[in-house]
Amino acid sequence: MAGLEAMLPFSGIGFLNQGEESILREPLLNGSARVSTKAESNKLKGEETVTPFSNAGVFSLLTFSWMGPLIALGNKKTLDLEDVPQLDSVNSVVGSFPIFRNKLEGDGGGNSGVIKLKLVKALFFSAWAEILLSALFALLYTLASYVGPYLINTLVEYLNGQREFENEGYFLVSSFLVAKLVDCLSMRHWLFRLQQVGIRMRAVLVTKIYHKALTVSYHSKQCHSSGEIINFIAVDAERIGDFGWYMHDPWMVTLQVALALLILYKNLGLASIVALFATLTVMLANVPLGKLQEKFQEKLMKSKDKRMKSTSEILRNMRILKLQGWEMKFLSKIVDLRENETG
Repeated sequence: MAGLEAMLPFSGIGFLNQGEESILREPLLNGSARVSTKAESNKLKGEETVTPFSNAGVFSLLTFSWMGPLIALGNKKTLDLEDVPQLDSVNSVVGSFPIFRNKLEGDGGGNSGVIKLKLVKALFFSAWAEILLSALFALLYTLASYVGPYLINTLVEYLNGQREFENEGYFLVSSFLVAKLVDCLSMRHWLFRLQQVGIRMRAVLVTKIYHKALTVSYHSKQCHSSGEIINFIAVDAERIGDFGWYMHDPWMVTLQVALALLILYKNLGLASIVALFATLTVMLANVPLGKLQEKFQEKLMKSKDKRMKSTSEILRNMRILKLQGWEMKFLSKIVDLRENETG
């Protein structure tokens, strides 16, 4: 009897273990397999759908109507990841990176060090078609935006009763309307193409840096910490991608200033020379300010590299810091570096 009483707790444990095992084998959510299967099918559906931009016609590209189905779906419900179509091979990093790598290695970048000129040439020739197309849209936008100022004096004369030819009013209204349509469409396509080129440049640079980090030697790892590599990806590649927004600014500013001075000369005569000197003065005054901003940006990047390097070393040796109780001491160093960076 005593032996039976002694065995009861163990038998209870055995029944308890069997109950717990049966509970553990039960699904956490009813129909979870069905939900996961549906999610996987939706994910596969999204992966198989290619963006309509790759097969869009001229009118669809001109009016951005290829985005209509996605916008209509977003109006009905919150978009999920599987609702967004995949990029085609030309715009994805899968297709862009081999082109960039071939351009870089074909210029001698695979055997020797990659210098700035080789990198710029590889980036340009890997996306030269989109860059030239965006330059065309920028030119159309610049010319169309100055049609209004050029014809405004003719419109005032027409309203005052001075008619140069018959149906001049219809001509002026049509000119303003067509110029504004070309202005709006060219600006949208110009910004869209620039953003497309910038994202592609950033993607290929991040991929190249990642591949280089996987094959870098031990000696090079001592010279460049993981924090610096993270800065290359998060900051430098991002800034090169953002450069796409400003790559046409040098010749666009020159063309805009020339057109503005031409319109002033047409209306004011030699008095427009004063505007020329004022424009040159403002442009030259921005040179020292730009150099000062570049100097501050360089100091900021050095401070950020130093902070990222220290943070990476601390995280890599966190076990030693925990054993020695040095957490707060090294935390204060990171805080000081952060204050130096933001100050």
